[in-house]
Amino acid sequence: MIPDRVVELLHGPAFMQVGTRDAHLRPAHAWVIGAVVHADRQTVTFFVPESRSARVLSDLQDNGRVALGLGLASHEAYQLKGTYVSSRPTGAEDIALQETYRTEWLAAALQAGYPDEIARPLIRGFAYRPGVAVTFRVKEIFLQTPGPGAGNKMA
Repeated sequence: MIPDRVVELLHGPAFMQVGTRDAHLRPAHAWVIGAVVHADRQTVTFFVPESRSARVLSDLQDNGRVALGLGLASHEAYQLKGTYVSSRPTGAEDIALQETYRTEWLAAALQAGYPDEIARPLIRGFAYRPGVAVTFRVKEIFLQTPGPGAGNKMA
């Protein structure tokens, strides 16, 4: 089960990236623009721009291994590892969720001290449509916040 604090960060406004790898262990990654934890608290759907999804989806269809990294500007961070379940184009509900996520993401960046002239164009200008919704089942969660417990698997 995904802990409450990780669920909270997944729903935003954490900075998130997905990582995959191919059969030759070459990595691929993409920015994630929003995520949803399902009622079972073991399954997550995240959203990536279609323009950055080809390698990620190819890797997932090949080996099914996915890592989702998320962190706050304050340095609190986690990594979720699991197995690919499915993907689909984003719909209207997903886009509405992404709009809320982007608004919260911008507010968090500004609160953390990122200059408005950098944060606003970066976050507001981030292309996320059309998008792809990727669902995976979480198998492991790791603490990635810098400090003595960094890298440890969470119970």
